[in-house]
Amino acid sequence: MTQVWIMFRSLTHAQTGARLLERSGITATVTRAPQGANPKGCGYAVTIRKRVSEAIGLLNERHIPFGKIVRRLESGEYEEVRG
Repeated sequence: MTQVWIMFRSLTHAQTGARLLERSGITATVTRAPQGANPKGCGYAVTIRKRVSEAIGLLNERHIPFGKIVRRLESGEYEEVRG
């Protein structure tokens, strides 16, 4: 399964988002945002491997602000994921 990064502007929002996803049964890990994945400067990300649409819905429902959602391609570049 492909690893997906959900970008956040702050560590606090990333931690809040990860806790929400974990409580909902979605394995989530807070990390530094991968370099090159988001030029807008989001510094933290939550990584997940499945249930991306559900994760996006949960974050939106709880009004937890997040940025871009990306996955890494074989070429090493990042591609934006749509929920």
